Amino acid sequence: MNYSRIFRPLVCVLLGGLIFWTPSVLLHWARGNQFAGWDVFELTVGLPVTTVLLLFIMRKLLGWSENRVSEFLFAILGIWLLGPLMMFVGESFAGGGFSKPGGWHFVLKGTIFFPAVTFMMSTYDGTLLALLLATALLPFIPTVSSLIDRRLKEGASLSNPPVNRQTL
Repeated sequence: MNYSRIFRPLVCVLLGGLIFWTPSVLLHWARGNQFAGWDVFELTVGLPVTTVLLLFIMRKLLGWSENRVSEFLFAILGIWLLGPLMMFVGESFAGGGFSKPGGWHFVLKGTIFFPAVTFMMSTYDGTLLALLLATALLPFIPTVSSLIDRRLKEGASLSNPPVNRQTL
């Protein structure tokens, strides 16, 4: 049995969700009840940018050089799937989330119905636009990556042209 066929999608789901939501949880932890409009702007810009960059870097570090969109689609699945849990953790620092009774029950239900719950909770969490931007940008990373690789290879071949020994 080829475990990489199972392992790679699971890693992509976990990496996508954790990379996207961890800065939001840390910002909610740092700000607590003082979370305000400027923080929403930071999340809107920061979450998609860090997610795209870190997934691009992780892809290179893990040696996944094939230009597959599926890895990034699994990362998007992870962002949406882990959304209820991670937003609930972030809300705990402001007096909501797990600081209230029945937290695990809500997270379980939220994870089962993750598309609707992630969308709804992100409107209250201040991450809706970041969620939509990351969802829209991630599928294009393999295409951009292959274009960059192709340009780098073309640039290397132009700077070191092959020498034709017959003309010398």
